[in-house]
Amino acid sequence: MTTARSEALVFFGATGDLAYKQIFPALQAMIRHGRLDLPIIAVAKAGWDVQKLRERVRDSLSHHGGVDEAAFAQLCARLSYIDGDYQDASTFTALRTALGKMERPLHYLAIPPSLFATVAEGLAKSGCAEGARVVVEKPFGRDLASARELNATLRQFFPEAAIFRIDHYMGKEPVQNLIYFRFANPLVEAAFNNRHVTSVQITMAENFGVQGRGRFYEEAGAIRDVLQNHLLKIVACLTMEGPSAAGHEATRDERALALTKVRPLAAADVVRGQFRGYRDEP
Repeated sequence: MTTARSEALVFFGATGDLAYKQIFPALQAMIRHGRLDLPIIAVAKAGWDVQKLRERVRDSLSHHGGVDEAAFAQLCARLSYIDGDYQDASTFTALRTALGKMERPLHYLAIPPSLFATVAEGLAKSGCAEGARVVVEKPFGRDLASARELNATLRQFFPEAAIFRIDHYMGKEPVQNLIYFRFANPLVEAAFNNRHVTSVQITMAENFGVQGRGRFYEEAGAIRDVLQNHLLKIVACLTMEGPSAAGHEATRDERALALTKVRPLAAADVVRGQFRGYRDEP
């Protein structure tokens, strides 16, 4: 890489479900492998302090992969916390103060998509966007129109090269290995086509329900949360042609081409349900 290295990791949504299940275990793993030596500034609105957040981190790790005491100690030493409302300018003023002389932060928005524009604007007005990168989690908007509007908003404050739209699910090795399994194995690839395969069924099974995510589900819903990103990308990995070149751009282009060939669903193709007890969620 020839681009300038980020000087700090700022992640919004530090007390949320994604941080608990995915981000904290990933940060510990990166530290354990010597891949993360930056200050980590966590931002959320929970009425917490940094000690409460560290307790949350330990609980997260104990339930998702285990606590590596040495890496955990390093993670806690790098971790600071800002508690504040994303719509309050003082939250971003506090962030600018916490960044000090650092000019190239990486802002990771692990928050509902309705808050992306609010946070991007707050970063820009406080001077935290200049020289920075921004990572936005899925789902990216609610539909095509809102996705385009969100793109336009982000590009008001960040250049395109500094915007990263990600799906954490695609970083899972079993998902990535679908492509390697197909195209690195000539016996599999020779038979994996419509002459030999009648159908493919993809099941996403979870052993938990909404679990306090009522506000998120009311906004995003399960279809936006997993079907239009996680599951359609698995469909694309299974149906795409082999990428023409190395690198993620070539793979992305082949996945997108595969999805253009998918027949749109009709209402008769779909059975919808709702989590038992969903309407009792706060």
